[in-house]
Amino acid sequence: MLDFTHNQEITVDPLRQLMTAVLALPVVACAAVGPQQPADAKPADAPAAQPAPAATEAPKADAPKSDTPKADEAEAEIKRLRTEAQLREEQLAAELARVRAEKARLDAAMGLYASQQAKANESEVTRLAGMQREAQLRAATLEAELAAGNADMARMKSEQDLLDMRHRVKLASMRREQEALAAENALIAEKRRTEQARLADEQMRVDIESRTLAGRLAQRDAEQKAREAIGVLDAYPEQPFKDGVITISDRRIPLNGPIVSGSADYVCDRIDWFNNQDRTKPIFIVIDSSPGGSVQQGYRIVKAIETSDAPVHVIVKSFAASMAATIATLAPHSYAYPNAIILHHQMSTGISGNMTDIEQEVKNAQEWERRLADPIARKMGITLEQFKERMYKARKSGDWDEFADVAVTLKWIDHVVNEIREEGIRRKPSDAPGAPMWGMFGVSMKHDEQGRPYMSLPPLDPYDCYFMVNPRGFYRIEGR
Repeated sequence: MLDFTHNQEITVDPLRQLMTAVLALPVVACAAVGPQQPADAKPADAPAAQPAPAATEAPKADAPKSDTPKADEAEAEIKRLRTEAQLREEQLAAELARVRAEKARLDAAMGLYASQQAKANESEVTRLAGMQREAQLRAATLEAELAAGNADMARMKSEQDLLDMRHRVKLASMRREQEALAAENALIAEKRRTEQARLADEQMRVDIESRTLAGRLAQRDAEQKAREAIGVLDAYPEQPFKDGVITISDRRIPLNGPIVSGSADYVCDRIDWFNNQDRTKPIFIVIDSSPGGSVQQGYRIVKAIETSDAPVHVIVKSFAASMAATIATLAPHSYAYPNAIILHHQMSTGISGNMTDIEQEVKNAQEWERRLADPIARKMGITLEQFKERMYKARKSGDWDEFADVAVTLKWIDHVVNEIREEGIRRKPSDAPGAPMWGMFGVSMKHDEQGRPYMSLPPLDPYDCYFMVNPRGFYRIEGR
């Protein structure tokens, strides 16, 4: 806060110091002139020094006459000095009077200035007083807020101390529980280690016994396999048929059930595989029973047999009809048991659509008949028309079936065999009956709405026909 009174004192003090110094000068000067001046003499008495000549003369009467000239000179010098001091004192008194007058003037000026300054600063002082009051009020408010804050802090500190104490108590309790659990876990771990050690010993004993037993079982299995398995064939004769006996090696391909895409793949892939193994040893296709099937897929098998470097022998054990009979008849080497049945007939197909569609389907079936039945007729030494006439002469349905001993005379089969030696069975067959081969290729047994069983055939590819015997409608095409 500003203090204008203090500023006034700062302005006046140098003047007072100057006046004090001036007032002190006469005293110093008198003291310097000579010791005759009394110490307590006042400057105001300086005008009384006018009768100085009389005083000067007095020493002439009373003073003893000097005996020497030096004493006179000293006395004259003293007089001169006194005169100068007196003159100096008068001058100082005049100067002091002037200074005092100046001081009085300055005091009056200072009084006037202070009065003017007080009036000028009255509003400022009032404003400053208001600001001081506001500051004091603000300070009081802040002190009250600070006191309230300190009280809140004290309360919060007390609450924090209480929470800390509770936390320490809870932490101590948890530590005690943890220590108890650690001790319990250590005890449990020790028991577990003991139990694990015991189990490990037991496991080791069981492992030893298991390995011993496994070794015995492995030895027994090896002995059983040695008894069940047959060594690899030492020889593959180029002429497997001799004296009415056909010997089938492990280069054996079964063909049973309807001939569809999957069964054709199965046969053709194995013909290729056996050729890649050896192109001189014979390959055997064994037909237990097949009603025929797709002409396209059957023709693939015919061509695979025809183009095989290794000779392919087809053996019919029970029944081969339609496409299966065509495969056996057109094979370069074919065999059958005497009572096996071979059946040839015209191919049949389900036709639907308009007349143009039916006409085109008939032409397609006739072309397939020419391509597959004509080679059979030529092998028999007759024409295709004669072949068809004899089909209907043998049976009104056109299904011409013969036992193999008669089929040989018709050149449907090359040889009738009395014995078929299956040397290709190299391991003991499974005790459980296997699934029928036709089930592998999308053919399944079902029942119709009347509960009659039938075999479901997969739909044919475009321009394909089923060439198979089906007297009771047992085989049915999906989607028709």
